[in-house]
Amino acid sequence: MAFTPFESGMGGILIGLSAALAFLIDGKITGISGIAGPFLRGVVLCEPWNHGQAWKGLFLVGLALGGLANLCLNQDFAFPEAFSYHPLRYVVAGICVGSGTRLGRGCTSGHGICGLPRFSLRSWIAVPTFMAVAGGTIAITRHALKVDVQKPWKVAEVQLVNWKFPVGAMAVSAILAASLLRLPGKIRTYVAPVVSGLIFGLGLGCSGMTSQAKVFDFLDVGGTWDPSLAFVMGCGLCVSFPAFFFYDKADKKPLCGGNFERPPKFGNYAELVVGATLFGCGWGLIGICPGPAVASIIPYLVVQSLDAAGLSFALCLAMIVLSWLTTDRVHKFILQRHQQTTTADQIVTVTPSETAQPLLGQGGS
Repeated sequence: MAFTPFESGMGGILIGLSAALAFLIDGKITGISGIAGPFLRGVVLCEPWNHGQAWKGLFLVGLALGGLANLCLNQDFAFPEAFSYHPLRYVVAGICVGSGTRLGRGCTSGHGICGLPRFSLRSWIAVPTFMAVAGGTIAITRHALKVDVQKPWKVAEVQLVNWKFPVGAMAVSAILAASLLRLPGKIRTYVAPVVSGLIFGLGLGCSGMTSQAKVFDFLDVGGTWDPSLAFVMGCGLCVSFPAFFFYDKADKKPLCGGNFERPPKFGNYAELVVGATLFGCGWGLIGICPGPAVASIIPYLVVQSLDAAGLSFALCLAMIVLSWLTTDRVHKFILQRHQQTTTADQIVTVTPSETAQPLLGQGGS
């Protein structure tokens, strides 16, 4: 894969813009696992439809539309053929990605683009952890076990592959973002999440995050290293940082009212590290994380509908979704049992000597 700093940097700017818009307008954190997982849980459990659930659903619609736009106008770069790994590898990786992102409460977008500029200690622990584990997984599969194709060590050659689509996507996204500010409040409530999701999906395709090969070559620092995805994170943070740094304050409110989402910045580090480790392992095995998986599922099924690789990609997303739902149920059950145990321990047991005193008093009187 070529080193594409322009395309990946532009994609990062779009992802950062999406995160900033969702936060400033609706007060939402654009962590895809935190959006898709709870949304699907609500659908499965037939939970009452509220504003938060509607926002998640509309954002996911926009994300899928962004993937389709890349399919129509940027297919060669955004959606090269999926890797023909054994389906079991996709299954194991999907379980790791799904359970890891729910346990760790985030992935590359939630912890990276949103968590780092919030100066969340949890995110500053999670990002290096899953990056290191993913890189270690690549080192094992490519260089130690040699089950994947090993490439010679060098830095990938810089190329300008497709500048027109990123420039066009940036222009359209800027117009859409500016238009949101002029919409009436009620209309903006429903349009904003779709636009945020659309821009996010455009950014994923522009950046190369939807390409397994590009992700693998970024993580493989011991092979032909492609630093493109570093530009995604760096440029994305340049846009999202001001929004979170200046507006993630107690006296600030989103444009559409309500309150900002403020996930905990500290605490529960053991579960965080376990989740980040599982996610890093899954990401390193198949090069797919939740956002690109959701944006890519329709394009890959269209391009490789009769190919085992396309079906394996769909199987991986299915396992991610199943792991989200299962992990949430198991986690909730464990928390309930812990709370019951804690409550039982706090009950003061009356000793026999304490119960005997009032009886003696009654008898004396």
